[in-house]
Amino acid sequence: GETQEGSTQTMLPSCLTPCKYKIENAAPIFLPCPKTTMLKAARAVCAVYKPLYPTLSTELVYAGIILHDVAKTQELTVGDIGLASAYSEKGQLLGHINMGMAMVERAAAELMTSEQTTMLLQHMLLAHHGVPEFGSPRPPMFPEAELVSQIDVLDSKLFEMFDALASVPVGGFSERQWALDNRQLYKHGHE
Repeated sequence: GETQEGSTQTMLPSCLTPCKYKIENAAPIFLPCPKTTMLKAARAVCAVYKPLYPTLSTELVYAGIILHDVAKTQELTVGDIGLASAYSEKGQLLGHINMGMAMVERAAAELMTSEQTTMLLQHMLLAHHGVPEFGSPRPPMFPEAELVSQIDVLDSKLFEMFDALASVPVGGFSERQWALDNRQLYKHGHE
């Protein structure tokens, strides 16, 4: 479809396009896809907890990390060069969680995935924002869903913090960060 700027909307695989979208001072900014970072974090967390809880399904955790934002690129209007300029009409009306649910349903049917596995994957999509205030209709209700939600929150908060501190001098404080509970952040200078 056509965007307001007249460029053609591009649908790229979510692993090749930016997965986070942010507008500051009316300028679109694309951020790198966090899935590889989140998968590394999931592997590390699972390595700690799997020996303590042998029934923890690392496969479900990894699948949840990969699929949690599967419809994010459809939620955004993306131009020819891969820059998001706004939320798409479908994104505004349905949101990436609902669109992702439908995508998982279709793929699971095509792959003849069990109803149980499909339901668990869909729950992880529904619950990955953790609470209703952040868009999740259900809280995480099993350990793998909790891990996906917490890793997503950690990834998002670390990005926001490092982004906010990038232009702050050592010993200084950032502006208040709305996405971080309106906190000011301190740049300490230790590496």
